[in-house]
Amino acid sequence: MLYVGLADGGSGGDPMDLAQDLGKVFGKILRIQPLGTNSRNGRYGIPADNPYASVGGDDTLAEIFASGLRNPQGLAWDRANGNMFVTDIGQNIIEELSLVTAGADLGWNSWEGSYRFISRRAVDLNDPRSEPGVTYPVAEYGQLDPILQRQSAAGGVVVYRDDAIPQLEGRVLFADFPQGEIFHLTADDLPEGGQDEIRRVLLRAGGSTRTLLQVVSEKRREQGREPAVRVDLRFGTGPDGRVFLMNKHDGVIREVAP
Repeated sequence: MLYVGLADGGSGGDPMDLAQDLGKVFGKILRIQPLGTNSRNGRYGIPADNPYASVGGDDTLAEIFASGLRNPQGLAWDRANGNMFVTDIGQNIIEELSLVTAGADLGWNSWEGSYRFISRRAVDLNDPRSEPGVTYPVAEYGQLDPILQRQSAAGGVVVYRDDAIPQLEGRVLFADFPQGEIFHLTADDLPEGGQDEIRRVLLRAGGSTRTLLQVVSEKRREQGREPAVRVDLRFGTGPDGRVFLMNKHDGVIREVAP
C-alpha cells in the first residue's frame, strides 16, 4: 500500500474548508494500491478496506484514509502493534503528533491540536477536545515555546522498536523540522494530548551536550561558513536499528549512537 499525505491547499486557516471536504484530496491522507487498476482512471488501485471504498459518488473519494489535516509531514508505523502516526504542522500556534486510524477526522480546520481554531492568531482554550468523533493529538507543543524558533513546524516521525539505541527503545521519535529538535515519548502508553510527556534528545558531540542545530552550526564554522539558523531535519532509518539525521545545511548525514 502507498500512503500519501496532502496539505489543505491554503491559504491560512483553510478558508475553503478543503480538509473537511471528503470530495477533495486536500488535507487528507490517501491510501492506494500502486499496482491496482480499479481507480477511476485505471492507473492505480483502491483497497477494498479503505474507509470510503464502498460509498461511491463524487462527494466522497474512495482513496481517502483520513481527513482533517493541515500539512502532514511524516508517517510512521509501530511494528509492535500496527499503530500509525502522523506529524501535522499547525497554522501558527500548535504542532501535533497524532495516532491515525481508518476514517479518522483529525479536526482541522475546526480544531488546531486540542483547541478550537479561531484565526491565525488565536485558538479557544475553553472546552478542549470536546467534539465527539474527532481524533485529537497524542502530543502537541506550542510554536512559541521558548526553546524553539518562532517558525517551528512538526517534522518526521519514527517508532523505535530496536535495542541498538537502548535509551530510545519503545519510544516515538519526532522532530521540530526547522529547529532540529528531536522529541520522544512512550509508544506503549500514549498520552492524551499536551506536552507533559514529551522529552528531548540532546546529542553528545565534541565532549559536550548539544542540540543538532548547535552541532550543524559548528560544522559550518569549520567549513568557513556562517552558523546555521535552522536545520530542516529529516529522519532516515536503516537495518539493525540504525537512525540517521539528515539536514540541508552542512552536507553531513549523522547516525544516532547509544
